[in-house]
Amino acid sequence: MLPVDHSYELFIELARLLTWFADEPLGGVHAIHGADTGHGELILNRRTKLMVRIASARVPELLTLSGQTIHIGGNKLEIGAGKTRPLSRHTPLFAHCVATGSEDELDFTNDIIRMLDEMRIDSRFICGKRQTIRTQDGTVSGFSLMLHGLPVEHSFLVQQQGLGKYRKSGCGIFIPHKSINALT
Repeated sequence: MLPVDHSYELFIELARLLTWFADEPLGGVHAIHGADTGHGELILNRRTKLMVRIASARVPELLTLSGQTIHIGGNKLEIGAGKTRPLSRHTPLFAHCVATGSEDELDFTNDIIRMLDEMRIDSRFICGKRQTIRTQDGTVSGFSLMLHGLPVEHSFLVQQQGLGKYRKSGCGIFIPHKSINALT
C-alpha cells in the first residue's frame, strides 16, 4: 500500500539512499501506479514499477537501489532489480502533472507556450485536468498535459528536460502516449 499522493515522500526516500539525487538537475521520479482503494491509498502488486528519469551517466549509481528498502506512508517497500529503458522515439507525449506556478488554466497555458518557445519546441498541446500534489513547498497545482505533433528530436528534448517545476515530485515528466484520439 502507498498513499495516493506519495511522490514527495518517495523523493525524500530516494534522496536518503542516493545522496546526489536531490541536486541532480535532470533527475525525476514518476509517481508509482496502483489500484486506488478510494480511501487515499493505492494497492500495489509485485509487478509495480518504480521509474526514475536520470542522465545515462548516473545509471550505474541508480542501479545500486536494487534490494534497498524505502518507507512511505508507514509502509515498507523493497526495490527490485533495476533495468534501463531508453527514451522513446514516439509521440505524442503525456505528463500526469505539469506545475508552472500558475493556478489558473489560462495562465498555465501561457506558461506552457512560453516554455516551449524558450526551448524552441514545435508542438501543439492539450491541457487536461487540474491536479494537486504535495512538494517541498507544500501543496501545489498543475495540469495534465499532452504534447502532440512533435518532431522526434523535440520529443527527446522534452523527455530529457521536462517542463515546469517539481520534477523530483513527479511533475513535468513526459512519457509516450498511444494517441490523441481518446482526448479529441
